[in-house]
Amino acid sequence: MALSPREILRRIRGIKSTQQITRAMQMVAAVKLARIRSLAENSRPYVNRQETLMRAFRTSAYAVDHPVFNPAKGNRLLLLVITSDRGLCGTFNLNIINAVIGYLEANRGKQISIVAVGKKGYDALTHRGYAIERFLPVPWGEALTRELQVVNSFLTENFNTQKIDEVHIYYTRFVNVLRHVPTLTKLLPLEPLSKEEQEHLIKGEIDFIMEPSFADIALSLVPQYIEMQLRHCLIESGTSEQAARMVAMQNATDNSRDLIKDLTLRFNKARQANITRELIDIIGGVEALKG
Repeated sequence: MALSPREILRRIRGIKSTQQITRAMQMVAAVKLARIRSLAENSRPYVNRQETLMRAFRTSAYAVDHPVFNPAKGNRLLLLVITSDRGLCGTFNLNIINAVIGYLEANRGKQISIVAVGKKGYDALTHRGYAIERFLPVPWGEALTRELQVVNSFLTENFNTQKIDEVHIYYTRFVNVLRHVPTLTKLLPLEPLSKEEQEHLIKGEIDFIMEPSFADIALSLVPQYIEMQLRHCLIESGTSEQAARMVAMQNATDNSRDLIKDLTLRFNKARQANITRELIDIIGGVEALKG
């Protein structure tokens, strides 16, 4: 059914209002992306070096009997899933949720406990019947450090008391504005360095002279390592979210512009058809009067 010119104008006004919202959301996401992207890119060298150092401790001959440095002996696994609290960010949440579900289906034989950070992941996983042991909204700003300490204490307590054997994190790694990769990383226990990594790191056997002792250093560095890894995964995921939202809102704005052009063309055609019809009626009336 053809729309009247009045209905077309009403649609154009509605789409223009939506376009203003999507353009504003695009600009806000771009500002947030510029700020959080620098955090992600600047923290990567430190996080990678810290992980290498901890794994070097694990490989060292001075390694002591500490849960973080011992190999896993069971199949009890805790999976930390990081998504977002809000939508309107394209396929960001869908990609990570599908990756997590695929991982859970492939590891049915393991006892997996799920900790969901982000409302979208929590809703999707509970809707599919997965039990969530703990849920946290995505922390940011002043709440970030406080919530990280809570999660750190929760993971450390469960791991040190041997309630779980491994801790994995599923998050979205930021590559560039158009590419965000769902990534699975093993947080605990630490893996030893391979021979190739050892040769690349120090060109030989790893050895340390430490003061006061390895155990004291481990007890000091392990909580910092866990918290920094959690922080970095959250920052990477947040960067990917803002990039995905910026692109999605830009696409929505462009689609609105194209739709407005199409409706404007239809409005002009409908108005021209009405004018032509009125002219025909006038001309017909004049000819009838002449007759």
